[in-house]
Amino acid sequence: MAGATGAAFRARRASGSAALKLLRAENMPVIAATCGRHLVEQRVLPYPEFVTLVAEDLAELRDDGFALPRTAQEYIADWIRDAILIRRATAAREETVELSPSAADAIGFIASIDQPRASVTSSRLANVSELLSTLARDTDPDPAHLVEALRRERDRIDQQIARVEQQGYVPLDDASAQERLAEVLRLADEVPRDFAKVAGSLEQLNQSLREQIVNHDGQRGGVLAEVFSGVDVIENSDAGRSFNAFYRLLLDPELIEGFDAAVDAVLQRGFTNELPLAESAFLRQYLTTLQRESAQVRGTLTDLSRSLRRFVETQEYREHKRLADAIGRAEQVAMAVLRDLPATHPLGLGLDLTSMTISSIGGWTLHNPADVRTSEQVTEHLTAPLDVEQMRELVRVTEIDFPELQRNVAATLAGQPGATVGDVLARFPATQGLASVVGLLVLALEHAMPAAGCETWAWHPVTSSQTRTVSAPRYVFGEVPADWSQR
Repeated sequence: MAGATGAAFRARRASGSAALKLLRAENMPVIAATCGRHLVEQRVLPYPEFVTLVAEDLAELRDDGFALPRTAQEYIADWIRDAILIRRATAAREETVELSPSAADAIGFIASIDQPRASVTSSRLANVSELLSTLARDTDPDPAHLVEALRRERDRIDQQIARVEQQGYVPLDDASAQERLAEVLRLADEVPRDFAKVAGSLEQLNQSLREQIVNHDGQRGGVLAEVFSGVDVIENSDAGRSFNAFYRLLLDPELIEGFDAAVDAVLQRGFTNELPLAESAFLRQYLTTLQRESAQVRGTLTDLSRSLRRFVETQEYREHKRLADAIGRAEQVAMAVLRDLPATHPLGLGLDLTSMTISSIGGWTLHNPADVRTSEQVTEHLTAPLDVEQMRELVRVTEIDFPELQRNVAATLAGQPGATVGDVLARFPATQGLASVVGLLVLALEHAMPAAGCETWAWHPVTSSQTRTVSAPRYVFGEVPADWSQR
């Protein structure tokens, strides 16, 4: 579609992009500050860490007068819903968050407004001309043309060497050097932001390949046949080959050594004395940043390749194919029915909702605190003074009084050389009923000697006057601890 109508439709589609949502957002400065601060230099962050960082930023902004009544989790949820942020689950069952490619472009656009850079420069024209000449030379199929171009380049270099040896060399002036350095920084700044686009294109490719596998009608063909034959479709795609070439170049030791030497040399020149510290650090850490970001993209590419192969080898794609066929048949039936019945025709079927029931606000009743207020007079009961003897009796009901039993055993042994449990009970009745009998048995097992024969133990229950007896083995107390008689 050409003309104004086509342009209008393209603009309408773009209005739903994350970039324009970010620019139109009420809290656009907050989004640009928080996301641009944490997700530009380091493209991917663990979700809990990002929430903590945003919460700290919101607290600082509130102190400076920004009205931010919601929590960091609520704001981040809105940004994820608007596709400004992308939340992913990793193989380690963790979640990460990153800027969407279009949102990263919007933040870069905001930064360019605040710190504009000259776009019409001689260095930019020289770069374009050199790249175009190199492209024309490298794509020429005639080797004679390449040899001729290389000879011209050699002659030009020889002439330049002779001129420097005869006339000397005048270094580039500071103004031109600063202009070239600004162009280098501009080009270098665009590369890290492209990693999000590369990762997004790989994911779109993975989704497209899965759709091709599911929608393929034959048993083996296209992408499915390639995966079954062992071909890594994602690695061999245009995006995969392009990224792998970049990744191999980035890990080239000669490139790393040459780049570091060039950065050290440039930063020692006088025209960089006024270069901001942030831009100096950016140049020194540039390759490290690219290696970190490219390693993340490389991990994404590897995970997608493994996931696609697992999708095919485990026959999971067959379930998706059956589901797609069922949905397609249902759509066909629905379209056939719509020819005879309107969409509003009642079906006579009920649908049980799994969510909460939504009711009208007119059916709500206000909470009246008086409904739970006590209308009767509260009766106050005075507490009685503490009775120590009564408390002691309560304790005796729930616990065995071992000191009393030990005194009884010691008193019985004072009048005879040996005493059994029955002798103790005959002289000192069980004041706690069965509890006293159990206590004497415990003491006998620990301090008495078992003897031949049995004897009868008798006691009165605490709540009754009826005598209870039991035939039990004989235990004879001989010597007992001296402190028993003192308890």
